Amino acid sequence: MSCDYCITPHESVKEMHSFLTSMGFKHTFFERVKRQGAICYFGEQGRCCTLCPDGPCRIKRRAPKGKCGIDADGLAARNLLRLVNQGGAAYTHDFKTTLKTLKAIAEGKSPFRVSDRNKLLWFAGSLGLDTEGTDEEIIGRLADFLEREFMKDLNEPLTLIEKLAPESRVEIWKSLGIIPGGYIFESHEASAKVMPNIDTDYIDLALTSLRLGLSAGFLANIATTVIRDIIFGSPDITEGYADIGVLDKDYVNIVVHGHVPWMGSIVAKKAKTAKFQNIARSAGAKGIKVYGSLCTGQELLQRPETAKYLDGQVGNWLTQEFVAATGAVDAFLMDKNCAAPGMANLVQSLKLHTKLIPVSSVVRLKDVEARSDFMYDPVKAEEQAERLIMEAIDAYKNRRKTYKIHIPERKTHYIAGFGIESILKVLGGTPDPLFEAIQDGTIKGVVGLVSCTTMKNGHGTFTYDFVKELLKRDILVLIAGCASSLAQVEGFTNSKGRKEFAGPGLRALCEALDIPPVLNFGSCLDTGRMALLIIALSEYLGVDPSALPVVAAAPEYYNNDALIDGLLAVSLGINTYVNPVPPIVGGPGFTRLLTRDLENLLGARFMVEPDAVKAAQMIEEELIRKVS
Repeated sequence: MSCDYCITPHESVKEMHSFLTSMGFKHTFFERVKRQGAICYFGEQGRCCTLCPDGPCRIKRRAPKGKCGIDADGLAARNLLRLVNQGGAAYTHDFKTTLKTLKAIAEGKSPFRVSDRNKLLWFAGSLGLDTEGTDEEIIGRLADFLEREFMKDLNEPLTLIEKLAPESRVEIWKSLGIIPGGYIFESHEASAKVMPNIDTDYIDLALTSLRLGLSAGFLANIATTVIRDIIFGSPDITEGYADIGVLDKDYVNIVVHGHVPWMGSIVAKKAKTAKFQNIARSAGAKGIKVYGSLCTGQELLQRPETAKYLDGQVGNWLTQEFVAATGAVDAFLMDKNCAAPGMANLVQSLKLHTKLIPVSSVVRLKDVEARSDFMYDPVKAEEQAERLIMEAIDAYKNRRKTYKIHIPERKTHYIAGFGIESILKVLGGTPDPLFEAIQDGTIKGVVGLVSCTTMKNGHGTFTYDFVKELLKRDILVLIAGCASSLAQVEGFTNSKGRKEFAGPGLRALCEALDIPPVLNFGSCLDTGRMALLIIALSEYLGVDPSALPVVAAAPEYYNNDALIDGLLAVSLGINTYVNPVPPIVGGPGFTRLLTRDLENLLGARFMVEPDAVKAAQMIEEELIRKVS
């Protein structure tokens, strides 16, 4: 059944949409986008304000200022800062959860243990902490240190930045006054600034956004990424399959969904034990399978020790309704974030047996029970995991015999597990082969792509076209976030991808190193891993990061935490492409600052272009300029 508005390269999603349509269900992402119709022009440009009861106000030619007197630049900058602050709060919520887990490990109360002691010693030593004693003692010192960092006031610079950032960057940030304190007080200050009639200077508002990007970036992206490596193990090469077709109707099926992998990792490991496999068999199933969804899955499949408990990756955040609609999923464990509100309506409307179970204190859906005893607690995690598995088994028993389970057959092989250590291993111990390939023109450079997926141009369509263009132009891509699932499903992350998509130079390099043309770097939070790689490469070459032949890209950013990724990248001196065009272009001065003048301050700027081919060409030209 054709659908002229179901724009996506994802064949399984098209098939599932056709299946739903045949049953008369027309309430998916696709239909909701169609019903919304045209987008508000003023909101899209950042030229509307709803902050006070005198509004809403719209900045336009005959009314160039709001009722309070704010102009388009101040309004666009203030609106953006509000979004940045929300994104930083979301990322540092992950950090706070990680901090609680560290404390429980230090006290010997958590099932988690140190998996990468070398990284623990490196991280603690880099921060000037005592590295003598047991793992738990070092973890305790690290937790105390990070908690103090989180709570620092604005005039107390983050030690994380002093210890980890390149000196050349620190000097630039000092000169701009953007070295931040802990996120709690940075966020508090920003929240006050975006009230009406407080801060309407677009330059100061932009600098405040940069402070938030650095504070959240070093605490949440960088520190949290390193800690997850310490506990779960550092990335190493893994293989598996992605797409809705990984589901198996004969098993109790659990999907671990979201961005925070702590609960998902315990559930996946527990579900594989003989105890729960036997309970599932006694309920009539062949056993239990656990699948990753969006960033929780990406986190777990990056590391051999956690990947071995996963039975596949079902997709990105826009896939979730179609995964549930198969009728084969018994429990969706929903941690923070990307728990789509439409999921509850779909499950209820189709009378599915599927249980939607929030496992994070911040995840709530209308008409879905949120039990406090299922909210992740690092001390009680094993007990919670066992109860969650039993919930899935009980749901399996209630599968409706009248609902025809429909699972698309498609699934694609992927290679994952790329991080600093595993990339260096592939390169033979040093990054020299990569730099030589760039210098001799074999490849143009590297794009670090961290992105969500949106419905702006169809589900994943823009990223698909954009990545194809980059590969064709001999540009190596490191990918993270929901875009990783798209890359896996579409075959960018396996050995066939280099034959089908890569240009001749990139193909030659990938064949020589036996790698795919797109290297899976994990979850959206793993922007921190990319940042550490950039820092390490700049130190290896003895140059500022802005000199590296690297561009960052978010071709379909959606959630506000993606803004933190972009601000961190630009602050590090990496030109950053974003799409869709952010709601800033209504402020001409603010737009000029971010897309042009920022390069004079930070050595990098934001790049915008709504056409995928032109965007790839723009990035290619930028990489060539860096090398020449």
